[in-house]
Amino acid sequence: MPASLLGERLSAADAALVGRVISVRRAERGGVAQRVLTIDVDQNVKGGIPKHVVVWSPSGTGCDLKPKLNTDIGLLLTRSPDGRWVASRASLADPGRLVATGGEPRGGRIKVVVGGVLLAIVVLWALSRRRRGIRPQLPGGPRS
Repeated sequence: MPASLLGERLSAADAALVGRVISVRRAERGGVAQRVLTIDVDQNVKGGIPKHVVVWSPSGTGCDLKPKLNTDIGLLLTRSPDGRWVASRASLADPGRLVATGGEPRGGRIKVVVGGVLLAIVVLWALSRRRRGIRPQLPGGPRS
């Protein structure tokens, strides 16, 4: 699937996640068979998804969502009128591409801290050289 199509699907979804299915059970909702998946969320790509989320999917149709237990899964979710998260086979997305398309960059704080430490080291080194009056003897430079 092209990244632009995944981006459009992600924009249209109410939420998106990458996680692992930890349990599957059958239930009935409005007289229709449903599959209820409990997912352990590894990365919240879009929306306010908790660490564990329950997703409802059709059962006994061509749109059944049949993921394997404890396997990475990328899902685009919609919110039903009664507040439940709903997904079908069309909601599946490659986890890596989903994170690359819509995931928040990670490691921002670490990069700032490492940059600040490096800056402090350079400034302290420059100040210590200035205090001691140490100047490098460069070819063609002025002699003191």
